[in-house]
Amino acid sequence: MLVSRAFRDFAAWGVEVGWGNSIGVSVALLNTSRRSQGPFWMTQTQADRLRCRLGAKSASDEVVASFLGLEENASVRADPLQYVTQDGAYWNHLTQGMRLARDGMGLAGMNWAASYRAADRSALDDFQRALAILKESLAWRRHGNVKRSEDALNRLEEILQSESVGPSMPTLSAMASVASAWNSYARGDVRQSHARLDRLSSDPVLGPVIRYNPRVRFEYLNLRALLHKGTAFEDKNADLALRMSEAEKAVSSLSEALQAAYEADSVEAAQDVAANIGWTLWLCWQQRLLALFNDHDARTVQGLSLRWLGLSEWICDRFGVGGSSAWNTVFVLRIARGNCDDMSGDLKRFQAQSPLPVHELLDAAKPFQAAFSRAKGYDDWSSVAAYTLDEHDAGRVSYGAPQIANLLLEFVWFSTHARGLNRQAFAAIERFADVVRGLNWGQRRFFRESLKALPVPLQLAAKEAEGRRDAAKPAAGDAAA
Repeated sequence: MLVSRAFRDFAAWGVEVGWGNSIGVSVALLNTSRRSQGPFWMTQTQADRLRCRLGAKSASDEVVASFLGLEENASVRADPLQYVTQDGAYWNHLTQGMRLARDGMGLAGMNWAASYRAADRSALDDFQRALAILKESLAWRRHGNVKRSEDALNRLEEILQSESVGPSMPTLSAMASVASAWNSYARGDVRQSHARLDRLSSDPVLGPVIRYNPRVRFEYLNLRALLHKGTAFEDKNADLALRMSEAEKAVSSLSEALQAAYEADSVEAAQDVAANIGWTLWLCWQQRLLALFNDHDARTVQGLSLRWLGLSEWICDRFGVGGSSAWNTVFVLRIARGNCDDMSGDLKRFQAQSPLPVHELLDAAKPFQAAFSRAKGYDDWSSVAAYTLDEHDAGRVSYGAPQIANLLLEFVWFSTHARGLNRQAFAAIERFADVVRGLNWGQRRFFRESLKALPVPLQLAAKEAEGRRDAAKPAAGDAAA
């Protein structure tokens, strides 16, 4: 009501006041339903028309600041001893949340989201609150829940938009902007994601954070790389020169992101971007999008790509990170058979193909070959997939459905290539069909296309398994009964 009354007064005075982050946009185009949330602004032209008076005299800046309470706010300073004299509840909850978010699981009935919320409630100042909420948002995004990540960012925005707080937290504000751009990307809104990064890099206050804070720079560059990569790969009918330019920008951004990850001493970031480099180089070579590698043969590029994945796996082993993801294994297996593309459906032709032998992987991955140990199944490709699936099935790790579907597909491919049509391959293809049914449309389409690289009996087995699942579903009337 107070805000509405203020806007009625401004309208009566003929002064236009805007709200929200789209500063400079015509007020007539702004969404009034979000007006009460601020922040509020006016153009310089409108501001120049205002004159503040105290009675008959013009009010000085000091008088206006005192009336608005700005002097009082500016004089308040946090007690420099409060951090060392507090009871530790905030730091306990925050640290627990960070550990649980890294592990990807709950501990003693308390999960990482609850820990971050507890840290928020026990915070002593706005910085502590903002830090806890930001970490909660980043954790939700890493675990694939964009809605909850965005909800946390909205709570964070209420803190960062305060004039007394926002300017003092440029790093948190910049990371929040990157997080919001990541969420746009996760929703498939590529244009919005680009726009958010552009606004951040051009912001006079937050832009320099990208340059001077390596952690923010890593997140910014890693997302930029994915956006360029998407443009390069998604539309194969687009102009080749444009696609090659975007591919080069993607690899360049990944290279800079790798530097930023090491500068920030973030092993998690380093292993993530190393894997992205390896996988991206292979995809670029397959589509002939990097002139530097276009003339290389498959074995050469397989070796280069797998060396980067070896670095990623080596970091994971040595530092105990990345345990909640099987993507590195999927990428290794996919690259190992990347020069095989028989779509005839004939078993003999299928088995005549020559994927990269495991011993060549070990040679190519030097000096990181220890990450591909026999304990993980690296004496036979199907054993690699089987070991990773067993880890999930035994409850030692938890992989999402897309990762499980990929692992099953790779197991079926390599098992059939080495041993022909066998019982384990048919059992895996049935499980594969069941998992794929629960994925979204785009993912289902990818896997159904991928089945065409398998011999016909396995393709038919997958279709029959899917048909049996559909037939087993109760009809709408039966379900109602």
